[in-house]
Amino acid sequence: MRITQGVEFAKEFKKLKKKYPSLTEDLAVLERVIEKYPFGEDSRHCNALRREVDRCVCKRRMMCRSVRGSEFRVIYYYDGKILELQYIEIYYKGSKETEDKKRVEVVWKKKNK
Repeated sequence: MRITQGVEFAKEFKKLKKKYPSLTEDLAVLERVIEKYPFGEDSRHCNALRREVDRCVCKRRMMCRSVRGSEFRVIYYYDGKILELQYIEIYYKGSKETEDKKRVEVVWKKKNK
């Protein structure tokens, strides 16, 4: 599976990683879960924001050992045909209430041309 990060995601991740040092390892754990259950069919900790037959944009809770809880949210685009995973957004639930809907729409439209 090819895994990429959007520009905004990379900036957010770099900023958060300074405050939460375990974030890199926590994201690696999340990647293994996503590889196994990309559409979020494994638990209630994932919500499909947009979905077609083999593509989706999902919001998933991410456990972070630095804060000892699943306070982070990761938004990603997954394409099951070409096995592509692109991270769109990451945020700490305590500082931001919900995802950037405009960013999700831009990625969805760009990927589904």
